[in-house]
Amino acid sequence: MKKLIIALFASLLLSSFLFSDSPQRPDNGGEKPEVGRPAPKPFPPHWGKPPAAQTKDLRPLPGGFGMGSSTLARWIGENLAKDQADGKGPQKPGEGEKKPEVERPQPKPRFPAHWGRPPEIQLTDHVQLPGGFGMGSSTLAHWIQENMQQDREDKANGKGPDGPGKPERPKKPDVLTEKEKLDPRKSEGEVLKQVKEGKISQEDAREKLDALRGEMEKRGEFKRPQRPQKPKLSDEVKGKLDDIKAQQDALAKEMKTKLDALKKDGATKEQMREAVHSFQKDNKDRLDAIKAAHKDIHDSLKGARPPKPERPELTTEIKAKVEALKEKQKELHTARKDLHENLKGKSKEDREALISTFKEANKAKHQEIKAKAKEVKEEIRALVETESTRTSDL
Repeated sequence: MKKLIIALFASLLLSSFLFSDSPQRPDNGGEKPEVGRPAPKPFPPHWGKPPAAQTKDLRPLPGGFGMGSSTLARWIGENLAKDQADGKGPQKPGEGEKKPEVERPQPKPRFPAHWGRPPEIQLTDHVQLPGGFGMGSSTLAHWIQENMQQDREDKANGKGPDGPGKPERPKKPDVLTEKEKLDPRKSEGEVLKQVKEGKISQEDAREKLDALRGEMEKRGEFKRPQRPQKPKLSDEVKGKLDDIKAQQDALAKEMKTKLDALKKDGATKEQMREAVHSFQKDNKDRLDAIKAAHKDIHDSLKGARPPKPERPELTTEIKAKVEALKEKQKELHTARKDLHENLKGKSKEDREALISTFKEANKAKHQEIKAKAKEVKEEIRALVETESTRTSDL
């Protein structure tokens, strides 16, 4: 009985302990507020803008700038190293110069109203548009080019937006800068490189190259080829061409009618192919007559072409220099072939040593060939090229 009383007393104490109210924490008013993430640390103003094109990975950024791409991390690291080299510590927000003004995007240029609406159906490619209209499809580029060409023709004829009674448009800035005018030969190479890399459109490059070569022509550094004009077609030749076209159209119509009938009857591809061969065989005389008429016109036009200017023959001295240059080039070519044979089966270190030795041994020979080739080209140019022949560049 005593043990039972002790057990009841212990269970009573335990239940009172379990179901007693837990100590309340001070009420701060409802649920615990969510803790927001800290705002990203701003970059110092003198760093400028971060890279526009970045990779899509995510990694911790140096300098306590949070998370970002590896491109942004590399950009931050370079700026931090530069600041450390210049004796600048990490700049705190708000320090230094005033905050730079936010550059708003420039509005896209609008097409002139008289061009109408652009094509509704366009290709899905992405190219540089002429006239400074940004990027777009090649269909849109072709449409812009046609309208610009039409505007130039209308302006030359006194029509269009710049015709009589219309306000003049602001004059376009000069195609060439003062720096490009000082050295047009060097600028020409830079423009050709930009076209190859896709940094400039072909239309803009053509306009700039034409202006650069005009400057070189003024200085006597460039000669434009004078091409003979092609003879105009006579009325007789035009009549023959129209007759040939009429015969070709008649044959094509007959063949189409025959193939449509076979297709309607459910003919196979093999049967239609045999029908084409049979039609060609049955009309061989007509086809041969058309071919002969074409040949007669071609021969008559070829005979009416202006004669090509004869180039003067190379002198004996220049021919000897050319032969000597070819021998030296052949000798160097043979040495290169021998080097390629020796490199087979060699280790990386041995290959590098052999290539380095070859370059060192043939450096003077290569420079000599280069100088001789330039000298021979200049002599040939002075002898052969005239005002009526195509010019060449070294």
